[in-house]
Formats: sequence, structure tokens, C-alpha cells
Amino acid sequence: MSKDTADDCKKIEIWWLLRDIKERGGFKYTTVGWGENGSHGKVGVQVSIQDEEKYVRFIYTQTDRYTGEKKDFDYKVPLVTTPCHFGGERFWYECSLTKDGKYCGRRVGVLYKSGDWFGCRHCYELTYSSRNVNRRSDLYSLFRVLELNKKADDLNEKAVRYSYNGKLTKKQMRIMELQSQAGVGFRRYMTVEKGRKMRGENV
Repeated sequence: MSKDTADDCKKIEIWWLLRDIKERGGFKYTTVGWGENGSHGKVGVQVSIQDEEKYVRFIYTQTDRYTGEKKDFDYKVPLVTTPCHFGGERFWYECSLTKDGKYCGRRVGVLYKSGDWFGCRHCYELTYSSRNVNRRSDLYSLFRVLELNKKADDLNEKAVRYSYNGKLTKKQMRIMELQSQAGVGFRRYMTVEKGRKMRGENV
């Protein structure tokens, strides 16, 4: 039985969700949708980082595709922080799913909705379609960026400390290296994509 792919699931990345949170005083309520005008689903999202309890609250109604029964969801996912090397802090979701009777609690940058709830890719056992993409494909470079980001997130979840005796740990240096490679890869992809569009306009 093949696994679902993360690429095909609804997802919400923490950096995107918090991109304007400081300008809003540390609290906001927004609607996140997929498809044109939310045709593929939408959820209400409340975010708070202003008090001791930092969280993302998901509010939505889901319709069973077979029975047509509607079910309301309203729950919080905790937010945790880690220090950044050059100051400040980075926010992460703390996956609040329970699998095989065990609370997950993983620190992740993306939550996916492969079932009723938003959770991490580990709990949903999601794979990435980039593993099945031909290296000659136009999209391979973009999938490679996603793969590098995934590796960085995986290492960050396992990191116990970020520095020792005033120096970055080897694991933290590897995380920064992967993030840098992902950034370079994304800029390269955008340059190629821009060139492709310009050539198309001249046809």
C-alpha cells in the first residue's frame, strides 16, 4: 500500500502563518483556504504569541465524503521557540497528535491535514513525491529544495543544543548549511522559471 505524499495534502507552514504577527500585536485571526476561493476547503486560524501560552487554534467544519455528516473541529496546537544564532527566536508547531497511544510532541515547521486533524508528516507517515521525480524533470530542482528543507527540519527536531562553549554544534552548522543550500536552490529555480516565462512571452 503506497503512502500519501506531503505534496498532495493541505498544509500550513509556520513561517507563513506568523509572517505579520508582530505587526498585529502578537495576535490574529485569519482564514486559510485551498483552491480558488476555498473550493478545496478552508479553516479558521487563531494565532497568539503575546501571552505565556503560545498557540495556533484551528476551527473548521468537515463533511464526511461518504455519509455527508458534518463534524465541527476546534482545537489548539502549542507553539514552542528555539533561539536563533544571530539573536531572536524561531517558532515551531508542537505536533499534538497521539499515535498508538503516545503523544507526538515533535517540533515541526509544517502541519499537514491527511486525516481529520492537522499534524506532522511523521504521524501521518507522509512521503515526498520528489523521491519519484526524474532528475531531468523541470520540477526536480524545486522538489530538491523541499527535500533540503525537510532534512534541516528533521535535524532541528533532534537538536538538543545549538552551541557548546560559545561555538555552534556540528548539528547546528549542518542545519545552517542545508538551509543555505535550499535558499540557493530556490533562487536558481526562480531564475530558470523566470527565463522560461520570458521565452514563452516572446514566442
